[in-house]
Amino acid sequence: MRIAPGYYLDSEAITTHPAPSVAVDLARLLALQYRHPHLIASGPTAAWLRDLPLLHEHPLHVTTTSDHHPRPVTLPEIHAGHLHVPAVTVRPHRPRGGRSPAMNRYDGDLMGATLEDTIIDCALALDQEEAFVVACAGLHELARYRRFYRDDSRQREEVNRARLQRMIGSSGQGTRNVTSARWVLTHADAGCDSVGESRLLYLLICGGLSGLETQYPVSASGKWYFIDIAVPEARIGIEFDGRGKYGSDVDSVHRSIEAEERRQRLLEAQGWQIRRFRWEALAHPDEILGQIRTLLGGQ
Repeated sequence: MRIAPGYYLDSEAITTHPAPSVAVDLARLLALQYRHPHLIASGPTAAWLRDLPLLHEHPLHVTTTSDHHPRPVTLPEIHAGHLHVPAVTVRPHRPRGGRSPAMNRYDGDLMGATLEDTIIDCALALDQEEAFVVACAGLHELARYRRFYRDDSRQREEVNRARLQRMIGSSGQGTRNVTSARWVLTHADAGCDSVGESRLLYLLICGGLSGLETQYPVSASGKWYFIDIAVPEARIGIEFDGRGKYGSDVDSVHRSIEAEERRQRLLEAQGWQIRRFRWEALAHPDEILGQIRTLLGGQ
């Protein structure tokens, strides 16, 4: 099976893969890099390779590390069993600011942008919410965020935030892109533990709420609990209720729910008002904002 001009792959490598479309993307990327060694994965493709969360699917995003700008590369359509992947044209990007980007090696042969460059590429190229989600996860890694070492984690977060902001300044991108990217880097929070928490924080910030703190520590009954997003002055806790964290079998789900209910009772006994939101609620930001504003207005 032809993956790219001059490069072939046994169809079973795709059909037997647990995620055939992922196998195709990886094969295409490898073929691109073998044929054009100066191309590296960047932007959302580098984020995907790093397991940073994305909200949408994206075409392969590559950047040249050389001085010349290569022509677009057309990759053929692929038929493997019931899988059909249409042909695609990959258009390599020029380095930001005219500088040759640094790179890392991923999983053997794949070459991609550094974590810092990946965050910035996504902040400049993706829509603001998705860029925010990527930036939160990337900043979490850069800061080596640990909730029990909050002060040290926050110091590392701010050092890395300032470094990313400086890198944005030399990006050579348009004013509109840079303005949005700066907003993303200013508000991204290393304390977010999941995509759901990042999206919830994003809509709260966009809704004009202030005084928000992530992973806010509260001591109750001799134990530390960490509220996903807190408004400490108002003692309001806002939590993302991710079903996946409850476990994979009935017993573990029941134990998790019981522990969560006990946690909420202990926090409420300390005077906290807790509101929990599931993934489906994120599609209705006005309702979430309305609930939180009602709590704030009732004090």
